[in-house]
Amino acid sequence: MQNKTILALTLALGLGSSLYAGDDFDMGKVQIIGKDAQIEKIDPTAHNISMDIDDRYAPMPELIPEAGSNEYKPMTEKPLLNNFHRENREEISVSAGIGTRGANELIINGKGIKDGYTGDLIIRREARDGYKSNFDTGKTALNAVVTSSGEGSYVLSGAGEYSFSRQAERGTRAIPTPNAGFEDSTSRISVKGHSTLEDGSFFKGHAAINSLSRDITNKSTAFSEEQTVFSANGSASYIRKLGDKLRGKALLELRSDRFTVSGGADRNLTKTVLELGGDYEATENAQMLFGLKLMSMMEEDRTAPYFTLNYRWDKPWQLVFSYDENLGNDDLERVFMPSRYVIGNALDASHQKTWKGGLNYRTNKGDTLGIEFFSQTENDAIEYLDAYDPGKAMLTSTFRFLNEAKRKGTTLKGAFKLEKNFTFNVATTYQTPEDSATGRRISYEPERILDVGVNYTEGKFMIDFTRRAEFDRTARTANLSFDAEDYSRSDLAVRYRMNDRFSTYLKIKDLYDEANEIRYNVPEEGRVTLAGLEAHF
Repeated sequence: MQNKTILALTLALGLGSSLYAGDDFDMGKVQIIGKDAQIEKIDPTAHNISMDIDDRYAPMPELIPEAGSNEYKPMTEKPLLNNFHRENREEISVSAGIGTRGANELIINGKGIKDGYTGDLIIRREARDGYKSNFDTGKTALNAVVTSSGEGSYVLSGAGEYSFSRQAERGTRAIPTPNAGFEDSTSRISVKGHSTLEDGSFFKGHAAINSLSRDITNKSTAFSEEQTVFSANGSASYIRKLGDKLRGKALLELRSDRFTVSGGADRNLTKTVLELGGDYEATENAQMLFGLKLMSMMEEDRTAPYFTLNYRWDKPWQLVFSYDENLGNDDLERVFMPSRYVIGNALDASHQKTWKGGLNYRTNKGDTLGIEFFSQTENDAIEYLDAYDPGKAMLTSTFRFLNEAKRKGTTLKGAFKLEKNFTFNVATTYQTPEDSATGRRISYEPERILDVGVNYTEGKFMIDFTRRAEFDRTARTANLSFDAEDYSRSDLAVRYRMNDRFSTYLKIKDLYDEANEIRYNVPEEGRVTLAGLEAHF
């Protein structure tokens, strides 16, 4: 059995090095492709409690999340690899590593439990030399989470983050910008919780405040600009049993964002969503979620229905069909402060309408397979464009609004446990993201996407491999369009536990040294290797 595992793992790694756009077996990724959202966070709470409202009643969470709007998040500058150093036990661990391109990292993890409280702490520092730039790449972050649960079936969690990062704003191959870059300072605090009340009803709430500041500079032109975003948002949902087969549901979401740029106009938005609906068990195998959403944002007001049908005609099979509407362009951090410089233009709310239908199958041993068809129209959708600003001597992004964007496609996904210690995940999307007015593809939204993950853990040895790729992309400026290269990147992490106290590890970003251009004609740094030692106390 172990030889079969090693053979399967070898094939998976070989798959990563051979899948290119010209192959017949290129595959893609799950979810509707939407707006650019290249924001990276270190979030220890992701390992604990889901943020999704009413996830308690999601019928088959291993396969289908609660229906809602999906947003594509491009790869761009991902962390080197996930923080696999964290152990799900009470301990303090320290990890330190060094590598190529001046890469180094220091990670301190801590977890403790006392009197019903669980505390998680991550202190992390990552850095490496700047690529074709005088700006080095680095991030320092502190995250703390405290969770409490007790009588009354309640769970309450509070989290805080402070981070500082620095990176270059690289130019094109012909027009490099070695002195352009920016520094970000981020503060976040959030509280979330849920409780089952004495009458059997269920309440869940969430509140968060985020503050971000960015200093963009280019000393070659004496250019300096400061951008800030302040965001406050919260949500609350209440579910109550109204009959043997019917539960009533009320949800309220509030959001307020403010974007400020030195020497320019402020941008503000306030978004409210009131949702009233029900959850009806039509038969033993059929469940319906339905209701109305009253939404308001900027100058847009919408009242729209939503519904989801979940039908299981046999134990291993599940059919899901859903419709949802949302007001988009509703996060100023994502719009104006992704991992590159975006000019602070005027902003409009978009209107999204999304249909989805999926068929899923689960084997007796827990493997899952699924296919999903989706269709989305979005009025006033954002399309990001590349532009070189000679006055700032900097490559910038600007955006324009598409009267109607259409995204239709098919998603295939699967998760397999080949044996006790070996898991394999794959997701692929084929889609047609286009501007309805011109029939052209939307800038940087690929037609095919791949997401592969492999994990093997046995005894003292662990290996984690991920591959992400985007195929058939178009890049646009204000007046021209270009065929952007396919983008593929594979990451590898290996850890060996020498004893209960010490482990060694190896991380390789861009294993096959193939990640060339996420943005058109902008070179990427390529392979980075980092090795280290961690100690557990």
